[in-house]
Amino acid sequence: MHIMEGSQVTSGSPARYLLRADPSFTKSISAIWALVKRHVPLATAKTEIERVLAGQEAIVDLPMLEDAAAFEQELRELGVRAAREVSAAAEG
Repeated sequence: MHIMEGSQVTSGSPARYLLRADPSFTKSISAIWALVKRHVPLATAKTEIERVLAGQEAIVDLPMLEDAAAFEQELRELGVRAAREVSAAAEG
């Protein structure tokens, strides 16, 4: 089922990110899609981006991150600051 234009990434590693909105953040649908593209379930992506839109922080686990710099840049362009969280499970 295609929800939006584009496709999910086909390879990558799990990663955890702390997301915060910049004052300019309004493109919530695009931000949700940026998460879904990296295999975050749609309902989870929607809930977490709504939290960010409300001015809160959100921790999101991406099942498949293909390129950290590309993901961070994509969100930055939408007005979301994405900071990678390093956990014991993610190291190695």
